[in-house]
Amino acid sequence: MYLGVTLDRTLSFKKHLENTKAKVNTRNNILRKLVNSKWGADPPTIRATAMALCFSTAEYACSSWCRSRHTKLVDTALNDTCRIITGCVKTTPVPCLYALAGISPPHIRRLGIAQDERRTQETDIRHPLHGHVPPPRRLRSRASFVQTVLPLQTTKQAARTNIWEDEWQRNDTRALEWLDRGITPTESLASGHDLGWTTWKSLNRLRVEQGRCKALMKVWNYTTEDTCSCGSVQTMSHLLECADAPRFSPEDLAEPTPSAVACARYWQNDI
Repeated sequence: MYLGVTLDRTLSFKKHLENTKAKVNTRNNILRKLVNSKWGADPPTIRATAMALCFSTAEYACSSWCRSRHTKLVDTALNDTCRIITGCVKTTPVPCLYALAGISPPHIRRLGIAQDERRTQETDIRHPLHGHVPPPRRLRSRASFVQTVLPLQTTKQAARTNIWEDEWQRNDTRALEWLDRGITPTESLASGHDLGWTTWKSLNRLRVEQGRCKALMKVWNYTTEDTCSCGSVQTMSHLLECADAPRFSPEDLAEPTPSAVACARYWQNDI
């Protein structure tokens, strides 16, 4: 170990990332004490706590190991962190978690940190690697950030947001649907975070159409009944159209209208 980073013979950083995942999971358990199914701290407090406890630990010295093939270990733990922030269930698509939590995905955050370190290495004469010329690589799969990352040209937040938006435009069909609804990848909590924890949780589950509706609870073998009080099969999409609940359109969930908030509060104890 050197400066808190566990080194191995092949520089794969697998052991270090396993240790980091365990640390983040421990902090996730602390974070869960702030929320429950019926109550919780206000979402900005939970997000700030998660950034201070979980993300800071997960990103320590990441410019040295961000190209490891084992980074998924840490990403899995951070996915749980965002589930706690948003109140979403495990079946929620991962890109939706980070959009609702207002946090760039881990691989984008690590890239931004590495780019910032590269800029510092080039411009700050006090940096230990300033003016350093890396030797030829013996292993093609092991490369320093000095060789693989371009210096940051803007602020870290602007760079993260630009990369995030580009990924949404290129790869994620669900993300494109959200862009049409007005939900964009920004580093701030989604609208509705000031409504209280239970309403925030219910609103997010309606947005992603994943929650404890009776149809899914039957699939998960938690119940044998999948019928809503109105007589229809209670799926997540049905909750938006149920005759017993306040009516609204899916577009109202982006900047929640009073009718969307009323529907979220109607279902908050059920989903």
